[in-house]
Amino acid sequence: MTTALVPALVLGLAACQGPAGPGPGASGEGGKRAAATAPGVARIGDTADDRGTRSGEHLRIALRGYVDPAIGIRAAKGAARGLAKPAGEGPVRRPADGARWVGVDLAVTNVGGTAYETPVTEAWIVDDRGRSHRAVPAGELTTGLPLPSGRLTAGEHRSGWLVFELPHDSRPVTLHWGTASAEHRWTLRTS
Repeated sequence: MTTALVPALVLGLAACQGPAGPGPGASGEGGKRAAATAPGVARIGDTADDRGTRSGEHLRIALRGYVDPAIGIRAAKGAARGLAKPAGEGPVRRPADGARWVGVDLAVTNVGGTAYETPVTEAWIVDDRGRSHRAVPAGELTTGLPLPSGRLTAGEHRSGWLVFELPHDSRPVTLHWGTASAEHRWTLRTS
């Protein structure tokens, strides 16, 4: 099991402090770094600014960590009880045969002056073979709750996990977040 989690306490507290500062790529307070790795590729712990297409739209997106494999909490509860499906609950979501889930922990803050629709469906992971994998519904993970989608009012902050299904024999390389105005990339390599 490969785990590359950024210390959640430090980043969680930093994320709760609000906007990191004025302008795109501001390094900000609370230990946040602006996206500054290879040209156009950020690292775990970095933030990216998405200005949107309308005046006043401005999201700040931070990749706080990732986990490989990601495990659904209901699947973990069922396995602990020796059940294929926890009693009295609906179907348990699991990766397809030959695949696993990879989870990314994101924090999204609307630092603009107008409401912004969070494009959770516009995230994907590219693996070591160049294949793209879109986010899939997985429910709550053993590492935390899913990232809620929907409209963020000015100043609103959300955080949570997105899950991607990858073949067992592939390795996640980059996380992509694309909107009509920009595409942001984070490397998932830890070395």
